[in-house]
Amino acid sequence: MVRHCAHDAGKELAVPTPMRSASLTLSSLLGLLLLAAAACAPESATTGGAGGDDDGSSGSGKGSGSDGSGAGSGTGFGDGATNSTGSLMECASESIEAELAPLTMFITFDKSGSMDDNNKWDNATNALKAFFGDPTAADLEVALRFFPQGGCSENQCDVSACATPQVGVGALTVDPAPMDTQEQALVSAINSTSPGGATPISAALEGGIQWSTQYLQQNPDHKVVVILVTDGEPNGCQENIGAIANIAAAGLLQNVFTYTVGLQGSNEGQLNQIAQAGGGSGFFIGNGNAEAELLAALQAIRGEALACEIDIPEPTMGTFNPELVNVEYTPGGGSPQTIGKVASEAACTASGGWYYDDPADPQTILLCPSSCDTAKADADGTLKVVLGCESVPG
Repeated sequence: MVRHCAHDAGKELAVPTPMRSASLTLSSLLGLLLLAAAACAPESATTGGAGGDDDGSSGSGKGSGSDGSGAGSGTGFGDGATNSTGSLMECASESIEAELAPLTMFITFDKSGSMDDNNKWDNATNALKAFFGDPTAADLEVALRFFPQGGCSENQCDVSACATPQVGVGALTVDPAPMDTQEQALVSAINSTSPGGATPISAALEGGIQWSTQYLQQNPDHKVVVILVTDGEPNGCQENIGAIANIAAAGLLQNVFTYTVGLQGSNEGQLNQIAQAGGGSGFFIGNGNAEAELLAALQAIRGEALACEIDIPEPTMGTFNPELVNVEYTPGGGSPQTIGKVASEAACTASGGWYYDDPADPQTILLCPSSCDTAKADADGTLKVVLGCESVPG
């Protein structure tokens, strides 16, 4: 395979003028090739035989080095092969530690009288408790609002009341309740609530988006989503589905995403329309195995919404060049691995990768799903954005 090397922050290796001459002797040519090879080799590399390719596949030589020229012991990132660690040290202008955007959920949950039918309330609230108690939900931030309740009702339609959660936002932990105080608060709120009233979906959704928009303004590094769970169609306040979908669309303009979960009795088409307008997804659950299906829906939303987004750092030296950016992942206890850049989300494969939110005007780096899953599952892993080196392709 052909390898290119860069020196002095990306300058190409100068090729001596005699190399372009057709009259060069064989011994001179060999000498120049050896000089070029030495210049391209990382300082830490030792001489050896043919090593592994950049994807970590094994080679026949016994050489060693951090650039993939060794015996092919590299590991894959995500579910498939990946680019080798590579040495970015020679061309990098700076390396900045990155963090994935925290996920915040505002769950607005229907407690209307119809939730008392067919054991829906017990099934739904048991699923909520299981979701909050799942150790994999650790670090997830949750706020909870039931509707109708107080001014958030079909009679008052008070959006401000709907924007006031019964349980304020807090992060879940791996500990079970009551050691996990946020989980304990959520469970206590569920246990003290019972079904009753109509279904003021418009006010409940608008309140959730209002709260989320304000929270996002105060925490711009977060990703915030509203999850609307209901078993009915709009009953009270604004009942036009187009107008309610516009509420979700207005939230999306503020970078607040809306997801919907419909229980038996809801209108699947209506809820899908609301979710699509809000940039999220709709889920519909029957009553045959409602508890397990609702739990699975909430977990799916968490997985879909969990942000593998990295804000592009401001360089401390020079100006930002989107073509000279790399993302480096170091697993807990392992060696750094360079994640390859792909053109867009559509170009992501099982091998992973990263891409820009907008190639023409990039503001955010996004990880492909398999790279995202790997990074999220590794509590001791780290991510860095390396500036100054030509982006390694995925």
